[in-house]
Amino acid sequence: MHLSIGKTIAILVALLISVAVITTATGLYLIDDDYRAFENRHASDARHTVRNAAIAIRNQIRFYQGILQLIATNPEAINLIEFGEEPEIADWSRAVGRVLPGSLGTALAGPDGVVFGNPLALRVGAACQMDMHTFLDGGAIEYPLLHTDVSGLEHFDLLAKVTSPSGERAGTLFVSFRLDVLQDLLRNMARNGDRFSLLGRDGRAKLIVGNADTDTESQNYLADVPDTSWKLVLTRPLPISHSPIADRVMIDITVISIAGVLIVLLVSHTLLHFRKDVRRIHGDLQAMLAGNYNPSGIPTKLAETRPLLRDLQQLALKMRRQHQELHQQSLSDPLTGVFNRRYFDLMLAHHHEQSRREQPAILIIADLNDFKHINDEFGHTGGDEMLEQTAHFLRSQVRSTDLVARLGGDEFALILSQMSSQDLDEWLTKLVQEHDEQTGKKLRDTAMHCHLSIGAALIDAECYPSHSDVFRAAESALSSAKQRRMLRQSRFAIARSDNVRPIDAVRETQ
Repeated sequence: MHLSIGKTIAILVALLISVAVITTATGLYLIDDDYRAFENRHASDARHTVRNAAIAIRNQIRFYQGILQLIATNPEAINLIEFGEEPEIADWSRAVGRVLPGSLGTALAGPDGVVFGNPLALRVGAACQMDMHTFLDGGAIEYPLLHTDVSGLEHFDLLAKVTSPSGERAGTLFVSFRLDVLQDLLRNMARNGDRFSLLGRDGRAKLIVGNADTDTESQNYLADVPDTSWKLVLTRPLPISHSPIADRVMIDITVISIAGVLIVLLVSHTLLHFRKDVRRIHGDLQAMLAGNYNPSGIPTKLAETRPLLRDLQQLALKMRRQHQELHQQSLSDPLTGVFNRRYFDLMLAHHHEQSRREQPAILIIADLNDFKHINDEFGHTGGDEMLEQTAHFLRSQVRSTDLVARLGGDEFALILSQMSSQDLDEWLTKLVQEHDEQTGKKLRDTAMHCHLSIGAALIDAECYPSHSDVFRAAESALSSAKQRRMLRQSRFAIARSDNVRPIDAVRETQ
């Protein structure tokens, strides 16, 4: 039978009161026997205290490890390792460290264990890096890793694997936490005269909380910290042997009884709010994993959990904003701002399937003539300016429901979702004329002017079995238009299918 913390405390208080009442009833002649029982209870309570403190440390580390695992499994961390630049990854690491309570250093490392960014600036020391390499190589290490060699920077390290969608290791998330977080926890659990000593794998004390009275005989109680290589030692003074008189015993019993009642009330009230906060934290973490987190805005009653809930809110909102930004960046061309090839392929397949039920859309592929000459004569800066100008022009010519994408190099694509094939010839004629007029005026040098070659095809599943066939038809029309190089102007050609719903035959502007 497993007891909750509240029931355990209630049973202990009830047992203490019962023993005190029995001691009073039996009289002073049983005080010696009662004192021996008190010594046993003292030792039992000390062992219980050190075990509870060890479990509390384990729970604190589990909590931090759980947060690390959430961050490590977030697509943002994977995308940063695979596609991010080193300064961007270092800034992200510092931002995560700022919202993790008690953290000292935060960093992302690649699969080879090399930290992205300056390790010292990210507070990842040489010993931490060495332990990280040993961890990645599968060697035996003390975990969590303890480092107390630098005064004022005593800390323990936690690691979490960052895996790619394919299941392969993409890197490692490293976070170090100050030993102060464990020091505060042990200080709250220590009695007057108690001293806690946290021992590392080598048996040496890494953290000491409290000062034992050297003039009083004391006893050491040892407990293993679960799931770690640490041990916790409680040094507690032995009780003073004496034979109190009956009235002193009655006073003590009365005080103990009153204190027991107050403790039960206080603990019950605290546990009630603590359970609510734990359920709330659990719900927030589940919502963060599901991607539908919304801050409740309800303040907590406990000062210990208030900073944690606030930091979790800030971390979740920041992760949501960065996820949205990364998603948008993954679908757009970084130079021109229009959609990229990946998004274009998805939308072409979508419109091809949609043409079975609705009016077919139009696919247009545009190519800049003699673009290599622009790069050779004016450099890549001039070429980039030409590409940006062309993308801006194409976006200005379509509706908000249409799509403009850069396929790569000097090639662009448009998907016109609400244009009939009968109006296509007139629209393309107007498009190439306006392009030749406008771009020559806006560019810094008229010698940089490039004409367009355009190929168009109907996105129709009845004419073309697959969306790849539509793309090849538009490319074929584009090639036909580019062959008319003797025309020193933009030109276009429209593909024709011999299947159902033919468009205009291949033709060009005059």
